[in-house]
Amino acid sequence: MSTQTLYDILSCEVQKMVVGIGKGRHGNIYPLILREIERYIIQQVLIATDYNYSNAAKMLGIGRSTLYRRMQSLEIVAQKKPTMKKGP
Repeated sequence: MSTQTLYDILSCEVQKMVVGIGKGRHGNIYPLILREIERYIIQQVLIATDYNYSNAAKMLGIGRSTLYRRMQSLEIVAQKKPTMKKGP
């Protein structure tokens, strides 16, 4: 049984991105790939923490204000937690 490392998984996926994005472009794919990877990581951490921004920031190893700025820059929409109704 072979266990894939994160490097193995990323190697394959980044290679696909380079080929896909690289066609027709003569450069500047590095920031595009990093942006997509960062966007995905932040979205997954937000989901894992049930959109608790303090916990998400801690998990990512960044400050909460940095998380907010990165979300804005990456166009990640903030989710509101559903509010519980009180009374009948």
